[in-house]
Amino acid sequence: MVEEQVLTHTQELTHTDFRVDVVRDLGGLIRLAPEWNSLVERCGVDRVFLTHTWFRTWWEAFGADNELYVVTIRRCCELVAVAPMMRTRASIYGVKLEAIHAIYNPHTPRYDFVIDGGRYPKLYRLIWNDLVERGGCDVIVLTQIPDSSRTIGVMEDLARERGWLTGQWEAPASPFIRLNEGYEVFLANVKNSVRYNLRKRYERLQRKGPVDVEVISDPADVAAAMQDGLRIEAAAWKGAEGTAILSDPKVSEFYTQLAKREAELGQLRLSFLRFRGKRIAFSYLLRKGSKLYGVKIGYDPEYHACSPGNMLLNLNLERACAEGIQEYDFLGTDDAWKFEWTQEKRGHRWLFCFRNRLSMRLLHRLKFSVVPAVGPTIKTLCTYLPGRA
Repeated sequence: MVEEQVLTHTQELTHTDFRVDVVRDLGGLIRLAPEWNSLVERCGVDRVFLTHTWFRTWWEAFGADNELYVVTIRRCCELVAVAPMMRTRASIYGVKLEAIHAIYNPHTPRYDFVIDGGRYPKLYRLIWNDLVERGGCDVIVLTQIPDSSRTIGVMEDLARERGWLTGQWEAPASPFIRLNEGYEVFLANVKNSVRYNLRKRYERLQRKGPVDVEVISDPADVAAAMQDGLRIEAAAWKGAEGTAILSDPKVSEFYTQLAKREAELGQLRLSFLRFRGKRIAFSYLLRKGSKLYGVKIGYDPEYHACSPGNMLLNLNLERACAEGIQEYDFLGTDDAWKFEWTQEKRGHRWLFCFRNRLSMRLLHRLKFSVVPAVGPTIKTLCTYLPGRA
């Protein structure tokens, strides 16, 4: 189902008319695929997590308890903006609210609007107007948007202009490695102790038997390789703590279906470290252009002393440099072990916009003034995750 609204130059637009639509069902979302992906390529954004493939796969796995609210804007039939949002029943400090929320959960490393803002800077205003006037919600939440994006700043200005109350939360930074100077230069910048341990453990394992890296990218081989990879990912502490992918059928289906679709696009690498032919470490990688994204990693705890996860990462980085990869993105949060490889990190922010009424003013004050520390703890953050209540 698509709802349509036509806005003209009389509403602060110039030169031509723009059409604003809201897609509310999976069929409508699927039909957007060619236009959406074409827009992503034109905009040159950090493309993997803004593609139609990503959002469709996410929605099919996790969207059941929410309602699609994907705002699209066209000029002369050309898609020029997409805001992938959803309606949800959010709970903030026990208060149930109607929210329009970014399509997001903890399995979303990065989010943003896809906007041809270079040509049409007023597209943000059209999106904001639709969310407020047609959306009819108490709160609007944008999540995990890179600091380099204009979205947070522009949307916050628009919200304040309309009298809404706003606040930002700084998410944990996401480390990344620059590889543009080649593997030898990268490795020379890694701590001596890390390099020493990598070499010694690799040599020790090699003395016991052959060690190699297997890469699966053929769509026909993905399903079987994913089963093995998810088994390895669940074998260590993640399985014991219930955070492994296999711990939740929806999560397992999401990563498996995403792998199949990314393989069809030629962007998937399922990488395994093998010892005597046995797979002992697993890395779920996506490649787009000159960037390599580390989606998931795991290892067999039987080989913990050899650091198979780090060993596999090092070999993957060496191969990436040989193939001209310019950056390896760890994704996720600022875990201490990642900073053994790099000191660079990419910031992300969340934006909360509350409608200016008494109950919302109280919640806004509670979150951004009363509760100690502007940056909420994980427990506080979870209070804001979307879900039907």
